[in-house]
Amino acid sequence: MRAMTHQRYENIDALRAVAATLVLVQHFFGDVVREALDPKGPLAQLVGLSLNNVDLGRFGVVLFFLISGFVVPFSIRGTRPLKRFAISRFFRLYPALWLAVLLLSVIAALRDEAPSIATVLANMTMFPSLIGFKWLSGIYWTLTIELIFYVLCAALFWQSILYKPWVVMVFTLLLIGSTAVPILARTQFGTNLPVQYIGLHVSFLYCGLLLRLAMIEKSQGAWVCAGTIILAQFAVLFCIGDFSLARGDGFFLVGTAPIIVAYILAFAAFICAVYTGKPESPILSRGGSISYSVYLFHGAAALMTYALFPLTGGWSDLWIGLTSLVVTMFISFGVYTYLETPMISLGRKVMTLSESRAVSVI
Repeated sequence: MRAMTHQRYENIDALRAVAATLVLVQHFFGDVVREALDPKGPLAQLVGLSLNNVDLGRFGVVLFFLISGFVVPFSIRGTRPLKRFAISRFFRLYPALWLAVLLLSVIAALRDEAPSIATVLANMTMFPSLIGFKWLSGIYWTLTIELIFYVLCAALFWQSILYKPWVVMVFTLLLIGSTAVPILARTQFGTNLPVQYIGLHVSFLYCGLLLRLAMIEKSQGAWVCAGTIILAQFAVLFCIGDFSLARGDGFFLVGTAPIIVAYILAFAAFICAVYTGKPESPILSRGGSISYSVYLFHGAAALMTYALFPLTGGWSDLWIGLTSLVVTMFISFGVYTYLETPMISLGRKVMTLSESRAVSVI
């Protein structure tokens, strides 16, 4: 059983690499559409066709959410588990984010768009949008979702209900409802309730948790709970498309079909990957290990690349995209090797020191 679990985790690392790659591709496509000198160029037209049929970026994001829900809640363990969890998440996520924020601030300053100190500090918290500031890079919005998920997981663990499928199902339905109810109130009854998509986004991480309980832990009733959540999520997705497009809030960008297809493909890929143990690839697994840095730094790499080689909308943009990818991988590998890995080790040392002090006090 331990060997099977290890194999699946290697597989999940490879799946992270797939998700990160598709996010990069989608953002490159978006850059071509927005910034190409010739919006009617052959590549620009092909990219537009892709964007109108499937949102590869949302596919990658949902895949990341399912993976986080599948893995992260089960890292809460050991003596003083919540303290260990908080320390490990802090050292795993924040140092690399701070470096990315610094790099983006420098790039913005070089473009005469220097952010305020308050904006930079707000970005360093990982939840600037919750305190009235904008992300320096719009692609970082998922970090806030992940952070909220971690806090909620800690709270459920503290109450000893994190791994109870029926409780998690009810809690997740409430999260979905926090998005669905205000939209229904607006569209059906004209009530001007504030609308946010945070609850719906977080629900996909909890769906990953339920799928783990169903497929790996074999918890009683977990499949029923996971199925209920999936049905509720897609029911809401089908209902809010027109609302989101009319508001132009960015949840649905060019139509309902690209987003719905992306969610369907993400669930199918995730469930198939867990069941089959595929993809099995050392290269992809290695890529998955640096996926966080890829996520953080690919936007900055693109900005630097486009400054030297402006997008044209023609086939030559493929070489520009490849150059941006190489720069991204170079930066990401360096950050993972010289910042992420040492910080993860430091976090473990802090946890060990904290536990040894607790033992000595006892």
